[in-house]
Formats: sequence, C-alpha cells, structure tokens
Amino acid sequence: MDDSHYRIYARSLSWLLATAVAGYSLIVLTANLRAWTDPEVLARFALLAGPAAVAAWLGSRHTTRAPRLGAAFVVAGLVLLPSPGALLVALVAGGAGRGGGIAGSYGRNVAGFAAAAVGVTVAQYFAAALLWPDATDSAILVRLALLFVLVQGFAFLLALPLDPEARDTWLAPDGPGWRTLLAEVVVVPMAWLLVVLYGLGSILPVAMVSALLLLACAGLVRLDVALRDARLANDALEDRRAELGTLHAVGQGILSSMDRSRLFALLDRECRKIFDIDHCYVALVDEDRDLTVAYRHRRGQKPDHTEAPVADALASAVAHDGHGRRLDDVRVLPPESVRQRDLVDPQTRSALLVPLVVEGRVIGVLGLQSFSPEAYDDHQLSLLGTIAQQAAVAIENVRNFQMASIDSLTGFFARDYFFRRLDEEHSRVRRYGGRFALLMVDIDTFKEINDRHGHLAGDQFLEEIAATVRTQLRAADIACRYGGDEFCLLLPETDLGGARSIAERIRTAVSRRIVGADGMALRTTVSIGLAVFPEHGSRDARELLRNADDALYRAKAKGRNCVVPYAA
Repeated sequence: MDDSHYRIYARSLSWLLATAVAGYSLIVLTANLRAWTDPEVLARFALLAGPAAVAAWLGSRHTTRAPRLGAAFVVAGLVLLPSPGALLVALVAGGAGRGGGIAGSYGRNVAGFAAAAVGVTVAQYFAAALLWPDATDSAILVRLALLFVLVQGFAFLLALPLDPEARDTWLAPDGPGWRTLLAEVVVVPMAWLLVVLYGLGSILPVAMVSALLLLACAGLVRLDVALRDARLANDALEDRRAELGTLHAVGQGILSSMDRSRLFALLDRECRKIFDIDHCYVALVDEDRDLTVAYRHRRGQKPDHTEAPVADALASAVAHDGHGRRLDDVRVLPPESVRQRDLVDPQTRSALLVPLVVEGRVIGVLGLQSFSPEAYDDHQLSLLGTIAQQAAVAIENVRNFQMASIDSLTGFFARDYFFRRLDEEHSRVRRYGGRFALLMVDIDTFKEINDRHGHLAGDQFLEEIAATVRTQLRAADIACRYGGDEFCLLLPETDLGGARSIAERIRTAVSRRIVGADGMALRTTVSIGLAVFPEHGSRDARELLRNADDALYRAKAKGRNCVVPYAA
C-alpha cells in the first residue's frame, strides 16, 4: 500500500471511529439520562467542559508542543461525572481544539480526535472499577494516575497507525513528544485537586483553580511559541554562520590553489556543507566554445576528473546566456526541456546551475543536483552564485598559471617555474636535512627525426616521449622541459641508488616505445646524467644543475642510451 492509499485508509478509519464514539456517547447518555437531568451534574459538566474547550482552543492557535493541561478537566470528569461525562468533555474540547488538544498525537485532524476519544472511552469503561464514592483522597490520586495512563496510552497507540504526524513526533529519538508526555503527568495532581475542591461543595475554589489552569495553558503556549521562534532564529543564524564559513573557506582555499583538481575537490567539499548534494559537477568552456565536464562527483562514488562533452540542455543554456537556473523537479518538465543524460543523473529531481563568469565572459558552469524534489530555494541559488564568482576567478587563475608555468606540448613545467621549485627544495633540505636528485634527460635522435619528418611529426614524437617519461615518475617528482629535446627532473627525497633506478626505468621505457608519426613507426633512446644532493654539490642548486648537465655530456660521449652519475 503506497503512502497516498494509506492516508486515505487512515482518514476513513478515523472518521469511522469518531462516528462510532459519538454514537456510543449518545447511547450511553440516553441510558443515563436520569442522572444527567440533575442540575448539579449539568453544572459540573459546564464547569469542566468550558475550561477544557478553552484550553484546547488555546493550544490549537499555534502548532505547538506545549503540555496539554486541558486534559486535567477530562480526567477529573472520570470521577465527577456519570458516564459518558468525561467522553463528552473530551468531545467538546476536541472540537474546540480542531481535532487535538487532549491526548494522543498533536495533530489537528480527525485522526487525533478519534484517537483521544477512544482513549477516554476506554478509561471511562474502567473508571467504575477503579473509583468508588468513599475512596480516600490518596487512593483517588493513584487511581486518577492509572486512568490518565489509560487515556494517553490508548490514544497514543491508536494515533500511531492513524496519524503520520504522530509517528514523526513520538517515535523520533530527539523529538519533542516524549519530553512533553512526561511534562503532561502534571495533569494528574491537577485533576485530583479539582476533584477534592468539588468535594468541598463550593464553586469559587473550583473556578479559581480552573482560571489558573487556563492561565498556565496560555503561558505554556506562548512560551512554546517563543522557544520555537528562538530555535528557528538560532537555526537561521547557524545556517548563516555555516554559509559565511563556507564562503570564507572557499575564498581562502580556491584562490590560493594552483592545482585544478584540488580546487574542484575543495569547492565540492565546501558546498556539501550547506547544500543538499547528491551529484556535483563543474563544466568548462573550451577553446571551441563547447562545454566540457572537468569534474563530477556522485554521492557514494569517487570524484571523476575525466573530461567529457556536456549533453545537458539546461547546463548549455546557462553557459549560453549566463543566467543561473533553479530546477524544482525534473519529472514535471517536458522531455525536451532537460535531457536526462550524462550530467543529469537518472535519479535527479532538483538542481541548481550557475555560470562561472570572469570579466563578463562565461568560462563554465557549476551544477548541484539532488535526488529530492524542491531541494533548493532562491536564497541558495543566490548563495551558489556568490560561490561561483570566487570559483570562476580561481579557475581562471589556474588557467593563467598553467599557461605561464607549463609547457603546452609536453605538459612539463617551464624553466622559470622549475628553477623556483629547485631553489625551494634546495633550501628545504639544507635547513631540515634530507637529499634530492636531478636527472638531465636528452633525446638522442630528435634532430634527425625533425630534419627527416618535419616539425609537426617532431612535436608529436616529443609529446609521446614526454608522456612515456611521466609514466615512470612518482607523484612528488617534478618534470621540466629544459630545452628543445631536453628534460630536467627533480626527484625529492631520493638518494643515488634511487635516482639511478628511476633513470634506468626511464631509459628502458623510452627505448621500447614506438611512436607512429608521419605514417612511420619511430623509435629513439635517451641519455641521462644525474647528480645527487649533497654528494654532487651542496653550495647552491645551480651547482647541482651544472653537475647533472656535465654528467649528461659524459653520457653522450660514451655512446648515448645510458645513465651516467656525476663524477668530480
């Protein structure tokens, strides 16, 4: 049974129970009509039903979880009124409270009304067995406590299958239901006080206590509303603090990062702190003005940095006009509006998409997706736009940095940047200890390949050889294009034996590589010279670089295709 059918079933059953209880009360009232013609009984009923209705009405004015003190009048009616007096008080109070306000769930609906009425009916049935006219005051207090447990217990158990709100309220581990239920135990001594005062035969003390109970009800409702408003305000402040914290973290982190992968990962991580995200992606505009996915991360999976064309019409529209989009539910859109391929996960229901703009130029799109409908609002769209402004500047900085510091053909660092990293590594090991190595790598037959097959084939060949060298390096190693066909490799925390091993792996891998260029299969070898700090130079980094270059010259002189360490 799905949720909609279950709600229809529960509502129908609630109306049936409410009608049955009303009919039962009418039958019992008719059977006890003689008792109800007594003016004293009618006066007691009015003095109990009136305040109970006012108390229930006060509680119904707001969606509160304040203790329902009006139940004291119902419980007192179990003693002071003939059957079905307490039930009639409950029905009057339930009507004034729009279905709630007595027992069971806090729902203002027919389910709460029916559950409370059944609970009072069960307690009314047992009242005759638990109470007798000559009982002592202490005995009445104990029996009223038992009757209250019956009222709340049966109303609670019946509300669970009938009222979805009751399940959410009472079964939640940190919900307000259990705490409020404990507070409502105060109903028992209040009901006992009403019973005792009625026994004195004076109406004034009863009226005063009833007025005090109503004032307490009103005060508790106002206090609960104030606490709720304070919680909402505190939640809003906490959300705002989280948003500002995310903006600060994004600003500090992405603007200082020159690695695109780390930038995307940080942006993803910080956004997940304040947004409901099941799928996050960054798409960038390439040189042909096409949109390409550069990063995507689906919940429960590893981030994917594989570049792929964008097949999402909504993302393309954002990149085209530079305006953010908020999508509340993919399923209510016509199929041609959003194609559910690639970026739009099949489970996606709602999405936020904002452009990445630098100096009025769209360089990409940042998209967040949720598997829940209506997961985002306009405030979050505006907030994501603010984050995207910082991200766009950072992405553009990374692009400019790469253009200035990375050789576009080989993907290795340019000389100037490499020299800075070399000086930093040299200063580090001199201060903290350690060692590092430099490899100078030269392609043995590159000039012949250029002369015979042309520069385009030479460029393709050089790119392939650089890729081969990169496969033999570790993550911390730094590669530089030192000259036209010459590479320089910085190997941190590497001694002479380790440097020689890496150099031999590079030499072997290149000698086995066959490059298809200009319709031919080309092969070559490399000569490698190496120098290690501090054995081969410790005064400055340039001395070590010169010694590695001298070792390379000796490798060339020995016949090429070999590895030669520096020797003074």
